[in-house]
Amino acid sequence: MSDFAGVRRSHLWIAALFALALPIGAAELAPPDREAAEAAGLENSADPTQGPAAPALPSGLVRGVTQNVLLIPDSTADRVMAFDPTTGNLINADFIPADPTNLSTPKDAIANPGGSEVWVLDQIDDAVQRYGAGGYLGILAPAGGGNNAILDNATGMTIHPNGNLLVCVQAGANGDSVASFDAGGNFVGDFIAIGSGGLDGPFDVLVRAADVLVSSINTDQVLRYDRTSGAFLDVFASINNFPQQLFEAANGNILVANFGGTQTGIVELTSTGTLVGVYNPVPGGGYRGVYELPNLNLLVTTGTGVFEISRANALVSTKMSGVSGQYIEFAASQLPVGLTEFGVE
Repeated sequence: MSDFAGVRRSHLWIAALFALALPIGAAELAPPDREAAEAAGLENSADPTQGPAAPALPSGLVRGVTQNVLLIPDSTADRVMAFDPTTGNLINADFIPADPTNLSTPKDAIANPGGSEVWVLDQIDDAVQRYGAGGYLGILAPAGGGNNAILDNATGMTIHPNGNLLVCVQAGANGDSVASFDAGGNFVGDFIAIGSGGLDGPFDVLVRAADVLVSSINTDQVLRYDRTSGAFLDVFASINNFPQQLFEAANGNILVANFGGTQTGIVELTSTGTLVGVYNPVPGGGYRGVYELPNLNLLVTTGTGVFEISRANALVSTKMSGVSGQYIEFAASQLPVGLTEFGVE
């Protein structure tokens, strides 16, 4: 990392701490304070004025029944919500109930390969936490407990086809890398080496059929790497200026949830990185998560809620307001959707 980049990051953390002390909501923070707080995982209040929330649990769902779900952490409430992957509607706001003991800023939640657990990556606690039908199960990675020499300010994650868990690392001795863990949470090295290809502030990692994409918030880019070795290939696209979650659409295009800058919104790129469009109909911007629904509309998250938008740049509906939504992940049907299945009723 260059001296300039180190100074920039230091200034961002100072600005983030100052911004957090101000008694205002995230939508009112002026850049770069808002972006600095976001990069550091320092949560601001959600705006409760975006419209009515969806019902807490639709009729017809009973405890113990399984159904495909979309997992979305609510980083203000330290919980994980479940939404319908077909309609985008809320299924259960407390799929994993609030757990401030083990969660501080939950950023990403995925199902384990067997579908019996949910793994939650927490940006502030620097760990991947395990949840099962009985509730909290402990730290998955790093195995043995938190270790800032391995994970520090961790953000997006995914499971590689080789079975290893890939996690983006922002800071600490292993900062600006994508760390790799085996099924037991043991650190097996960096899949993408520190600073490879100019990587500075990796925020999400997406494995495609032939390569791997990583959003890099401090270089305002999406970078491309070899799917097997993790070696740097090239710059996939430049994004202005805070790319977060990456999603591969049904047609092969790449959707980027972009938090700030002149391209605030969902940036759509072709499979080779050419700009298709930018969609920004949600008041206040600050996009973090994106998922393409079967109707080709997009389910998106911001610090103020979960929304359905169209590629015609229209706000279709507010799925849930007054929550601080993070990344959106599809989870297969092994997961139960009944009331507080992953905690105590």
